[in-house]
Amino acid sequence: MKKYLPILAIIALVVCVAGCVDSGTTNNTTKINTTVPDIPSKTYAKDGISFKYPESWTKSNLVSQTTNTLAIVADPDSTDSSGNYNTLAVIQTVALPSNTTLKEAYNSAYSTYENDSSYVIVSQRVLTIDGTAAYENIHKINVDGVTKKERATWLEKNGTIYVILCGALPSDFDSQQTNFDLITFSFKVTA
Repeated sequence: MKKYLPILAIIALVVCVAGCVDSGTTNNTTKINTTVPDIPSKTYAKDGISFKYPESWTKSNLVSQTTNTLAIVADPDSTDSSGNYNTLAVIQTVALPSNTTLKEAYNSAYSTYENDSSYVIVSQRVLTIDGTAAYENIHKINVDGVTKKERATWLEKNGTIYVILCGALPSDFDSQQTNFDLITFSFKVTA
């Protein structure tokens, strides 16, 4: 989890100070609909959100240590030698900056990585999550010498941005897609 703190803090900070400039069209943008996988699951319902997560996963107690984080769920079988989770999902929230659209905040956040060689965009697409348009960015990033593959899905409800960040080691990322779909596609704002 410690390896994710810098990227989570950067995303939260960038969203907070996002400007009003749209950086234009993204690569591989496609509008698709989503279906929640039917797999054994638990339900997280707290702090105005709810989502399903794999039955074998656990809730992390690191939520209070991470800025703007509502929930962290992780695969307990993915811990490294330091006890950090390699496969996890983090739900973050921040107010949408005034006079800014979700798309503008999203574009602004990722434009900060344009010249960062440790960050590589894999794909982007538009989804429908909780009845609203959401922007997904799949990327690889090097955090403290460890390469991670992450799927960040951004949506906005009632003036609040929610980021669902699902990540794993690149070698495990593809096999976790059903679990990531469960979390992302079942996500709802309840407040």
